[in-house]
Amino acid sequence: MKQLINYCPVHGYEQEVNAYADGMKGYLKNNKLDGIELYVYQQKPYTSDYREESIGVHLKYWPYWLDFWYGNQKYLNENYSDKKQLQEYYLGAVNQEEWLQIIRNNIKAALAVNPEYLVWHVSNCNLKEIFTFDFFYNDAQVIDASIEVFNAVSECIPDNVIVLFERLIEPGIVDRFFCGLKKQNVGIMLDTGHLMNTNISLSNELEAVSFICQTVENLGMYKNYIHGMHLSCSLSGSYQKHSCKAVPESCSMTEIMHHVTSIDQHLIFKESGLKSLIECIEPSYLVHELFYDNLAELSVLVQTQQKLLLK
Repeated sequence: MKQLINYCPVHGYEQEVNAYADGMKGYLKNNKLDGIELYVYQQKPYTSDYREESIGVHLKYWPYWLDFWYGNQKYLNENYSDKKQLQEYYLGAVNQEEWLQIIRNNIKAALAVNPEYLVWHVSNCNLKEIFTFDFFYNDAQVIDASIEVFNAVSECIPDNVIVLFERLIEPGIVDRFFCGLKKQNVGIMLDTGHLMNTNISLSNELEAVSFICQTVENLGMYKNYIHGMHLSCSLSGSYQKHSCKAVPESCSMTEIMHHVTSIDQHLIFKESGLKSLIECIEPSYLVHELFYDNLAELSVLVQTQQKLLLK
């Protein structure tokens, strides 16, 4: 099992990395890590060279995209009254084929670091749904459209690079999805925090570990499709129960991010039980996917969580 951290080479982090002897290699060695899962959200490769450290790459994703894919202009206008803003959101694309080319460009930028795996999100949510949880599209519609998009661009992904899909966990949906894909080298990236957020009755970490393991066992044969795990803790049940389920009148980006991060918390586990979780899932890649302000803070968080992997 390779242990990784999530990393995006923004200015502040890059300054810290350069302060370490041997740069990122030195940082990883100090923290007993095997590499990074690099966030590549742009169209061209980074100027910084992270080919040796990048085991995986998290591709760019658009949380809200199904209306664009289906050409539902009415709903697009409701979510984006400014056409220029809408076009910027899709990086200049105005139709399906232009957007697919942008996705291909993003994949090519990701492949420039020679990763072993790519992470692809399977989800759809507009601004209103973030707060109400009243989703316009059902799971089957999201799955079927995701299959269409992936199959349209999968030819640019080499056979030796596995694509791990995130947010797939229900047996029927998982079966529907993988049966529709053309590419063979595919699997699941299990995000523990995302899964915990689906069960608002969880009150502690031990309950969460038990819930995650049971959910994984329910996948049957598809349990073996889990090759990676984004490891973080998110006990957001209390917040979800007490949230107003309505869009705030003054819906600023600050309010949106507060709401999102109050649910998807990306905290570390602090109790024992992670050893049984690892034994249940047996991931090839374990990513300590955490929120952090600086690399010194991340070191403390990762080392705390690493100790629990033995308990």
